[in-house]
This record gives sequence, structure tokens and C-alpha cells, in this order.
Amino acid sequence: MTNLHAHPLVPRQLWIQQRCIAVENQFNGRIGRAAFAVRFLPLLAILALAYGNGLQSTPLVPSWIAVPVVAVAFYLALLVLAHRFHDIGQGGANLLQIVLPVFVWLWVGGDLMAKLPPRLWIATAAVLAAWPVIVLLRLGFRPGTAGPNGHEERTTGG
Repeated sequence: MTNLHAHPLVPRQLWIQQRCIAVENQFNGRIGRAAFAVRFLPLLAILALAYGNGLQSTPLVPSWIAVPVVAVAFYLALLVLAHRFHDIGQGGANLLQIVLPVFVWLWVGGDLMAKLPPRLWIATAAVLAAWPVIVLLRLGFRPGTAGPNGHEERTTGG
């Protein structure tokens, strides 16, 4: 059996350790409305620009750069949204209120809308476009609840 002695951490290792602990504890506590906006709006801008880049016949950014950036931005956006849902006393499953309409609008919309009469198509398109915006506005303007958020209770066993 070997005797492993702990060696003192160098400053860079301490910084990495602190960042790892900060990432693990990012859901502990609450983010306010301003912090939500500061975290989410740049991610939303990246996703919107990536969508616009994909619509162009000659994309400005090659896919080998765009795909990883969009994947990371999408993941971080989901994390920030889930954190904010927990802050206002709702579960992370409410992400479906944003993800499903956007999915239907972007990927299923063309085929679905071609099969519907124009009046129904316009009403469906209005709901699919407006609902995620309403949910995001609610997340941005609704104050958080007092006490620990739902995520803390599940992870700490409280």
C-alpha cells in the first residue's frame, strides 16, 4: 500500500478548484431578475444570430465553428432558464413551455402549416411565436419566491 501525501495546491489549481465548486453550486441561492437578464440575453442573441446564419445561402460562420458554440449556448440557456424557474417556485419541467413551441415552429412548422387552412395557420403561428415570449417576459419580470428554491431542497435532502 502506498502512502500518498497531499501536496499544497498552486494558485492556478486553487483557481480551477474554486471555479469547479462555483459551477457545482450555481443553483444554490437565487438569481434576481437583473442577473437573469445579464445571463440569458447574450445567450439568446447568440442563438438568434446562429439561426440567422443557418438561413443564409452562404453562412457567415462555418458550421465547424457554429455548431459547438450553439450547442454550448443552448445548454447554458437551458441552465439559466431552469435556475430562474426554480427561483420563481416552479419546476424545471416548465422549460417545455419554451422548447416545444420553438421546436414546432422551427422544424415541424413548415409541414404542419402547409396542411392547415390559412386562418388556422395564422392562429397557430401566433400562439407558437407568442407563448415562449410570454414565458420569457414572466421569467424576466416576476419576482422570485422567498426561502430556498426547489433545486436546493431536492439536492440537499431538505
